[in-house]
Amino acid sequence: MGRTRGVQPFGTPKPLSDGQFKTSLVQRVYEAIMSSMDSGELDPGSRIVASDIAQRLGLSRAPVREALAVLAGQGLVELHPDRGASLRPMNMHDLAQIYEVVAPVAAIGLRAAAKRIHENDNAARIEAAMGAIRLAAKAKPLGLGFYLALNDFHYIANAIGHRPYVDTVLRSVNIEYWNRLLAAAIDLETHAATYVRTYQRLTDALLAGDPESTEAIMHYHADWCIALLEPAYETAHRRQ
Repeated sequence: MGRTRGVQPFGTPKPLSDGQFKTSLVQRVYEAIMSSMDSGELDPGSRIVASDIAQRLGLSRAPVREALAVLAGQGLVELHPDRGASLRPMNMHDLAQIYEVVAPVAAIGLRAAAKRIHENDNAARIEAAMGAIRLAAKAKPLGLGFYLALNDFHYIANAIGHRPYVDTVLRSVNIEYWNRLLAAAIDLETHAATYVRTYQRLTDALLAGDPESTEAIMHYHADWCIALLEPAYETAHRRQ
């Protein structure tokens, strides 16, 4: 939803005796799929070969198939009778629809954070998250890392506002997969500066303890992103 610090996409990790944490099989398979996307081995719609993932993880195929079934239930993977699994394809319209779902949910966390911003070191945490966004915007080439910095901003806001169920809903739309597709669909070289300005406005509203403004800015941002995605979808649809 990757470098997410404020959320555990596959439940709370189990602590081990050496102080480390046990990673669930589903999470390991998920991370293997995301890694294959990042390396160019998998694209949306590509067939996922359970035996390849099993070999990479040093497992048998049966538990990998079980993990793929779980990920299918989460909407990341599509299962096909007698043909295995494939990575769920998403077009521009699908990406835009997720913004329609994510915006009001993320706004819940932002409103709650604004009400608690003056407690403890909450203001400093938000300022640091905004600093990370600005730093990510300077990376070349711009891509997934920028969206992960945006994710972290929201995860920190949700933690400040004590809204863990907002994280639960965000991960239900496979936020990290969505981010990878957004990185390919939106020209960040052109639009990253607008993202940064918008998130600075969010930061200013949070630091002012203004929940109504944070919600309004989040909805404005989602509408702007949808406007970027929908024309591209309509153009591609007319060409078919």
